[in-house]
Amino acid sequence: MMAEPEASWFDITIAGKRFNIASRHGEEHIREVERLLNETFEEVNSRVEGQSLLNIALLTALNLADQLLGEKSAQFGKVEALSHRVETMVTRLQNAIEGQLPDL
Repeated sequence: MMAEPEASWFDITIAGKRFNIASRHGEEHIREVERLLNETFEEVNSRVEGQSLLNIALLTALNLADQLLGEKSAQFGKVEALSHRVETMVTRLQNAIEGQLPDL
């Protein structure tokens, strides 16, 4: 079993606020997270007026959680469809093999 890499510290800026966070995922991953959070925050901020920073942050979290659950659901559907296809292929193979065996 491989040991997990040690966490590194990164400075990021979300909605104009600086944070120092630790992550084992590396800088490229952290920058992508930072970009996604800022894009989503700005999108939410442009749609609501007069909301506090906290409310915009919570709406941003809700949007991202909704996207995550949607992706998980879509992936689950793909896995189920693939599983059904594999089961169908196994059944067809079993039927083909049984059809080739001589009667005893």
